[in-house]
Parts: sequence; C-alpha cells; structure tokens
Amino acid sequence: MWSLMIISYLFMAITFIFLILTGMQGYYQFQIVQANHSQFALLSSIFYMFTETLVMFYFIGSGVAIKKTIQDYNLDVNIYEDVKKTKMKLFPHLTLNMFLIGLVFILGGAVQTGRMPGLVHGMLFNMAFIHFIYVTLLQHRGFKENVEIIGELVNGKPISTKNSLA
Repeated sequence: MWSLMIISYLFMAITFIFLILTGMQGYYQFQIVQANHSQFALLSSIFYMFTETLVMFYFIGSGVAIKKTIQDYNLDVNIYEDVKKTKMKLFPHLTLNMFLIGLVFILGGAVQTGRMPGLVHGMLFNMAFIHFIYVTLLQHRGFKENVEIIGELVNGKPISTKNSLA
C-alpha cells in the first residue's frame, strides 16, 4: 500500500510537468521529442487519467482495507467515518478535474478544425490546471489523513484533527 502511495506521488509530479509542458506548447508552438502540441496533449491526457484513476483506486482500496480491519478486530466504527469524509471531500473535485482536463483535450480538436477560438481553449486549460493544483493539494491532505487513520488502527492513538481536508 505504501508503494502505491509513493508511485501516486511520483505520477502526480510527472503529470504536473506534462501539463505545464502541454500548456506552454499550446502557447509557444514548439515540439517535444518530435511531438506537436496535439500529440503531446494526448500523451499528457492519457497519463493524467491513469494517474488520477490510480489515486482513486488507492483511496478506494485503502478504505476497504481499513473497513475490513475495523470489522475483523471489532474496533470503533467511527474511525471509518473519517475515511468516508476524506473521500467525500476529494472525489467530487477529482472527478470534476478529470472531466475538465478531458474536455480541454477534446476541445483542442475543435480549435484545430477552426470551430472554436484558441483563446477559449487556453482559458479553459488555465482554469482546469489551477483546479488540478487544488486537487493535488487535496490528494496530499487525503494521503496524510489516510496515514493518520492507519496509524490509529495500528497504534490505537487518536487521529490528529489539525490536518483535515479543506
């Protein structure tokens, strides 16, 4: 489970770099490894969707493991409420951001065919990228809370409430 969290962080960093490069490529029209903007945007979008799906499955899988541990050892059921709160704060933003990044990629085709101005596409990308940064911060807080919950299960210590999701 820890390795999956570390891989998630690594992939989130790579995604951040890919999205920055894709955005810069759209504004300045340069190639990366002989890939034009639309080709690199496809790679970035696929890698982004894979990363965010991996993060979602981490939280789903760890939530199932925590729930099973609580049931197996007859622990306080309220611990699982913290897991649900974390997911309820993270998943709507995560899903919205996946929609926005996918929409930006699809609308890139509308820009290429002249059906939509590039300015609208660029503004939507900026909005989606800023939201991506916010979602990344939420994911980090969610990982921290998850580790605290697991620590409570293992050590029997109460969860610190100072690092709750915003």
